[in-house]
Amino acid sequence: MKLSVYFVSLTVLAASASASADETPLTLPAAIARALDRNADVGVAHARLAEAQASRFRVTTAFLPNIQAVGQYTRNSAEAKFDLTPLAQGIVSVVQPGVLIPAGTFPPSIIQKEDTIGGALTVDETIFALSPFLARNAASHQVEAQSLSLEATRREITYQIMQIFYNVAGMDRLIQVAERALSLADQRIGNAQMRQKQGAEGEVTVLRAQSERDKAEQDLSHARLARDQLMMALGSLLDLPTPATLTAPPELETPVGDPEEQESSALRGRPDLLARRQAMLAGDSSVSEAQWRWLPMVTANFTGRYTDTPGFIGKNWLWSATANLVIPLFDRGVRYADADERRATTQRLSQEVDKSERDLRAGLSQTRAEIAVDRHTLDVALSQAKKAKRTAEIVGKAQAAGGATSLEVAEADTNLRIAEATVERERINLNLAILRLRHLTGNVRPE
Repeated sequence: MKLSVYFVSLTVLAASASASADETPLTLPAAIARALDRNADVGVAHARLAEAQASRFRVTTAFLPNIQAVGQYTRNSAEAKFDLTPLAQGIVSVVQPGVLIPAGTFPPSIIQKEDTIGGALTVDETIFALSPFLARNAASHQVEAQSLSLEATRREITYQIMQIFYNVAGMDRLIQVAERALSLADQRIGNAQMRQKQGAEGEVTVLRAQSERDKAEQDLSHARLARDQLMMALGSLLDLPTPATLTAPPELETPVGDPEEQESSALRGRPDLLARRQAMLAGDSSVSEAQWRWLPMVTANFTGRYTDTPGFIGKNWLWSATANLVIPLFDRGVRYADADERRATTQRLSQEVDKSERDLRAGLSQTRAEIAVDRHTLDVALSQAKKAKRTAEIVGKAQAAGGATSLEVAEADTNLRIAEATVERERINLNLAILRLRHLTGNVRPE
């Protein structure tokens, strides 16, 4: 019995520990690290980099020798021999009649056995060709482009997670505002109902208080729904069940410095732009590869052969070495078509680079303007919230002294609820605008 209770206690403790672990708030660095390890987009970027590296190695094989070993077995229908004795005897009979050549003086040469065994070793080597060098250069640029694309993907995922964290933090503050408003509305409803029973207030006051409570409950529902949607998006990015709670992210600071220098630094350092430029360089190299295919190539060939039938030479082993000068004359126009196609691709990549740079400049300018507006509107909202709070305090005291009506109190409370919610929404907008500027200038990157 005691042992059973002991095991039950252990089970309860383990369940409690598991629940506590599940409720541990997720930190921003932990979320970023998890996403970079498990996110599908990052996995795709890694696979593309591996694919580009494999393609570069394939191009490199053009400089390696092609070595083949072939073994042969042949079954012939009959054995073929060459016997020199009859021919020699005929010549001697003409020169010196009556002279006979002794048997076995000229052993017959076997040209073909019934069963023949042989083998060959062939080595082909490209000594000089410009095309593989240019192709390898293009492949190297592609590898660099995919490496930069991987870094760009990592930064984009980091940016998305930071957006969610700052959005959720803002939604948590909005939820607190709505919960305070809801609690205050419940108090007002109770006070109004009590005053109604005392005959000091009419039904309209109670209905108005209930209406204000409904509005606060709607705000709370909307904020909670928005937060749940953000948490589900975060779970998808992390490849995890929806987290329960998040730790508050650190305060954001607006990037300082000369705007032109920030723009120049972003154009030079953003990995997505650098990846497009590397892809454009790869296109230029591929165009050159097609254009220079007419250059001669120098190749060499070595072949070593073995046969168990020596034949006339009387040797089982033979070898040969060949040097080749290959001059391409006309390849049905393939190189011209390839050059035109690759040139068009390079022009498209160039246009994409120009567009990305223009979009970046426009995004930086627009985001700076948004930050200025959001900061101003937040200051105004804070001032309004301060005034609304002071007004609500004054009206509340006046009502207690009999100098303010329930309508004035309700209006003051409503203005305070709206002002506090506006402050949190404007704070969310400002934080997201600052985060967007940091991302555009390349300051959002995984640790």
